[in-house]
Amino acid sequence: MKIRLVFSILILLLVTSSSWAADYTWFSTVTTSWKNSRRSEFLGGQLPLSILDSLDKIYEKSPHQYIVYELGEKRYVQVRCTFDLYEIQGEQIVNKYLYFNRGYTCGGNSFVRDSTHYMLGGHGFWTHHIDLLAFDELHGSWELVTTKGQPTDYFSSLVFQNSKGVFALFGEEFNQRKGLDVKNQQGYFLDWKTKEWKELEVQIEGLDLMDLIQKGGLYFIQTQDYAFWASTNGLRNIGWNLIEKETGKIFFFDAKNIDMGIGAYLEVVGNVLTYPAPSGQLKTLDLDEIRKKSTEVGSIRVKETASFGVNYTWGYLLFFTLVAFGWVIVKKGLPKKKIEADQAPLPTKRRPLELLLPYSGQLLSTEALDKLLGIDSQANFDSRRMKRARLINDLNEQYLAQEGKELIVREKKGEDKRYVYYKIQA
Repeated sequence: MKIRLVFSILILLLVTSSSWAADYTWFSTVTTSWKNSRRSEFLGGQLPLSILDSLDKIYEKSPHQYIVYELGEKRYVQVRCTFDLYEIQGEQIVNKYLYFNRGYTCGGNSFVRDSTHYMLGGHGFWTHHIDLLAFDELHGSWELVTTKGQPTDYFSSLVFQNSKGVFALFGEEFNQRKGLDVKNQQGYFLDWKTKEWKELEVQIEGLDLMDLIQKGGLYFIQTQDYAFWASTNGLRNIGWNLIEKETGKIFFFDAKNIDMGIGAYLEVVGNVLTYPAPSGQLKTLDLDEIRKKSTEVGSIRVKETASFGVNYTWGYLLFFTLVAFGWVIVKKGLPKKKIEADQAPLPTKRRPLELLLPYSGQLLSTEALDKLLGIDSQANFDSRRMKRARLINDLNEQYLAQEGKELIVREKKGEDKRYVYYKIQA
């Protein structure tokens, strides 16, 4: 009898401890863009098209990104850059958020843990933040969760969770009021048990992380067991990269395709991605198979707060004092040309022209082009449209001067003339 009781308790503990990682189902699209796919169903028929139609009617004048996920037996839609949280009830949607706040959550990260809806971080007017918000279903409101050692003015869109807590990689500290705009080469970890933020240490073989931060271009996706990004920035050991969420090991697969990051929609079921290529062809990518063919190139670990009984504050002070003293000595001994070389400007981010050239001959949707131009995070539809038009004109003028023709040409596709596509003719 006692053995049976102990066995039952162990089973209960195992189920409880793994409840954060139930079968992972996630779907993302932007207002009306899903219609370009001509698909009759999403998520194996579990997401009715009528739900997306209902959302489009609400947000047609100001397009937003929809994030669809599960909590228990129910499905929900979180609308990015808002506080709106809809429960899907058959063919209907019901907004569980009962207040009227706006802003503050643009770019934020939605996730489920401990049977609760959470949002982490975002950017509002002239500042970034990494606040943790939990949804109060009784009152229909988002409430602030107090955390220890929270980084100030910090935001990251590369966020994933494992059984111990939440990781926020790279990111930046930005506050226009303070004149603050600093790229972060590492990141932070939120220990879920203590609700305390700690620094991360990221290492990738043969790579200076500052080069990665400056070039950017990471299209990030979280699946059940991996944090995955795709990039075409050409850096060593950067292409398709997988982070094993539980071990922190980083793997590299030599591929430069980023279709999953710029498609009109993305489905994630477990570790399998489904998305459309710019040509409209449906693609499926199994990250378990990619992991088997990948090479381990790095790791992520949480930094310890102290070592060998030495207080880190004094250690840092001593370290930077020695560095400053050494720099004064070295600077005096450097030739003038060497000093001038050291003061040369850092390399800039990869230009939009370089990002578009690999798509020569293809038709890109508006959403795909916005992502490649780096303006997809702007919430205001009219501002994004004006900036897109200006960038297209600038790129076409530049390419016309170099090659004698325009790079980007607008085209209508099919009988429905409402949808505009952009042909890249490098």
